[in-house]
Amino acid sequence: MPRWLVALILCGSGVGAFACNDETTEVVSQDVCYSELRWVGEKRGSPEMFPGRDCVGCHIDNDGPPLALGGTVYPYTIGAPRINELQTGTDCYGLEGVTVRIEDAEGQLFEVVTNRAGNFFVEGNPDDFAKPFNVSIQIDDITPSMFTQPMYGGCGRCHNPAVPPAMGMDYTATPTDADYQNGTARIGVQGYRPDGPDGPTVEEELMTINGIVAND
Repeated sequence: MPRWLVALILCGSGVGAFACNDETTEVVSQDVCYSELRWVGEKRGSPEMFPGRDCVGCHIDNDGPPLALGGTVYPYTIGAPRINELQTGTDCYGLEGVTVRIEDAEGQLFEVVTNRAGNFFVEGNPDDFAKPFNVSIQIDDITPSMFTQPMYGGCGRCHNPAVPPAMGMDYTATPTDADYQNGTARIGVQGYRPDGPDGPTVEEELMTINGIVAND
């Protein structure tokens, strides 16, 4: 069985999941992590480890199993100026059950489903996958696609609000530098309404939790 297929199976099945408040997962308040869960297991190998971080780079730096690409999907995108006040925790769990489709420059298609931490990944040598990638996600009837075509598979490098934008809002469709960083918000499902079409979006819930007025 190809290594990348094994990775898809692991990712979709949630292998390696642990109970709450054990040695790897901590329950926190919703103003810290919207999911109320975050990873505290340090470098213990698990498909749920370090959500929101640059999976590819971390595995390279720590001699982990090579990853062609990997990231975390969250149930929100934050556009308000006070973004860093909305979710203060690191390694917050994201959204489970989101389908992520990645097509490389040669038409090779990967389809993965996020696990409990919101993580998805494909194992393999990053150099074996033709770049740039085209990426889209799907949950319920929401199917956003990335405007840019990344040259690097570690999603958390660019989708990291802590990184100062390298290009401001002047995003290029295909960044030519694999070290490109733009400091955009976490990968998220914009406008996701967890309680159904008549409920608030997660962005609205987060603003309420943090006492932020929408036009702040």
